[in-house]
Amino acid sequence: MSHMDLHLHSSVSLDGEISPRGLAELCRQEGVRFAALTDHNAVSGTQEFSWRGAQLGVRVIPGIEIDCMAEDLHVHILGYGIDSANDELVKLEHTVKEMQRAASVKQMDALENLGIFLDRDALMEQAKDGVISAEAMAKQALQLPQNHDHSLLLPFLPGGMRCDQPLVNFYWDLCSHGKKAYVPISFISAKQAIQLIHNAGGLAVLAHPAMQLQTTENRIEYFLPLELDGLEVFSSYHNAIETAFYLKVAKKHHLLITGGSDFHGMIKPNIRIGGVDMLYMEDMLAAQLLDALGMTASS
Repeated sequence: MSHMDLHLHSSVSLDGEISPRGLAELCRQEGVRFAALTDHNAVSGTQEFSWRGAQLGVRVIPGIEIDCMAEDLHVHILGYGIDSANDELVKLEHTVKEMQRAASVKQMDALENLGIFLDRDALMEQAKDGVISAEAMAKQALQLPQNHDHSLLLPFLPGGMRCDQPLVNFYWDLCSHGKKAYVPISFISAKQAIQLIHNAGGLAVLAHPAMQLQTTENRIEYFLPLELDGLEVFSSYHNAIETAFYLKVAKKHHLLITGGSDFHGMIKPNIRIGGVDMLYMEDMLAAQLLDALGMTASS
């Protein structure tokens, strides 16, 4: 367990479950003393998270995780130390939500075209601001008896090969980029995401690179001219070999080193707050990040 976690999602994220306030309380409960809320394309939860964290003695830095495109890759860029009232970030949150609202209807169409039964009225009742997550679709589809003999869903049902985290695995296997029920969204470019974070006074860090880039340094080099500031070296998705690889890459290119769990709640039941081993480097990494942000340990 680690006392630092710089990759957390609240219920403000489409696929998150716990309120920003509740997330700060869970950080305190799990012994996390240095944290960042990094909701997907959203900053509206940062004030509540920071307020409750301060009450509980959890040091918080405001953050965000932006969906964007790097050529043919859909990647996530984390922003740390941002001004959460920045007009561009507030606009991004509303813009992405509008696109997701339209895309979620098309995603239900795509799943039904694969023969998966959905109760649309029930899903709409659970929607967040009119947006239905793929994980919500998965939860319902896996519960409905009409789908229990569907070949595409068998891996996610009890005893199946992908039943360890069925909801997020459903998303990755059926709804993510390039999959059968994928619905494209016109996300901004990685260059634009990094510039947006910098304009908001923050630092831009590539999230879980092994998950997105398949451990190839030439892919990292694509981001360097875009003024990427750091790599999320320590991640729930990295094994020891991948962690060592990206630690070496970050040092070679003089990039900040960060780490976090990517906690969402029961959608990713195998991931715990503070659950990433950071090799006892947390205090050093926290100090380096704060220094790069022009902040002190007590500010």
